[in-house]
Amino acid sequence: MKHILANNFNPENIEKYSDKYHSSVPFPYFVIDNFLNAESANSILDNFELNKNWINYNFINSKKTWGLSDKNCMNENCKEVFEELQSKEFVNLLSKITGIKDIFLDKSLDSGGLTQSFTGGKLSMHTDFIAHATQQRWRRVLNILIYFNKNWLEEYNGQLEFWDENLKQKVDSISPIFNRCLIFKTHKKSYHGYPETIKCPHDMSRKSLSAWYFVEEEKELEQYPTKYKPRPSDSIFYSFLIHSDTFLTKIFFFLKRYKIINNKFASKVLDLFK
Repeated sequence: MKHILANNFNPENIEKYSDKYHSSVPFPYFVIDNFLNAESANSILDNFELNKNWINYNFINSKKTWGLSDKNCMNENCKEVFEELQSKEFVNLLSKITGIKDIFLDKSLDSGGLTQSFTGGKLSMHTDFIAHATQQRWRRVLNILIYFNKNWLEEYNGQLEFWDENLKQKVDSISPIFNRCLIFKTHKKSYHGYPETIKCPHDMSRKSLSAWYFVEEEKELEQYPTKYKPRPSDSIFYSFLIHSDTFLTKIFFFLKRYKIINNKFASKVLDLFK
């Protein structure tokens, strides 16, 4: 592999990642620091200039956040990183670590790709969509995130928090430092988010690259869109807003499944709320 550091996947490390993945709570995950070679990681930063190609995700549960999923708008190194993430070599490594067979990356990067949140941004606690919006037999099983935040301080917030399945308490959190890769299992109990308001300088943003791995089932799956839930500390009013946004997400997912609307259309609607 040209960009992903192969040294991270020697037999000893594969065993270490596997042990971490299977023993982690509240759900399986593992972390790899210095995931890409330094030159590749730095080149990804060139893709984070906001322009008309970025999709507006800014609403109640995802504040001050934009995403880019069109690979045609990314530089060659970024495209090649996604190619390596979907390569047979890397997928086989993931299968060895997680024990999940026949996985594949969503090449369309639907709701994935590059994401950045600016000061004032946050992402409410949630579980991700399980059934793919348009590929109705695809079941999502793994998330991969790579962070691109140089000189990121804990006081900026933005740590990805993992909570128990009843959303009663935080169990763990991952700091989004530069060139850190996080891989975790996706299911109906994997609550995660960065719910604390980001406080980074205005000339910075919380940057990440993300993609989803699926397995194909024999039958079509029932809809299970992204589900947001409030924390115990959230106010009654904010909890109401979180549930309202979740309801709108269900409607959007339904319309998206039947190709009535898409992410770009939703982005234009959200632009009206700026």
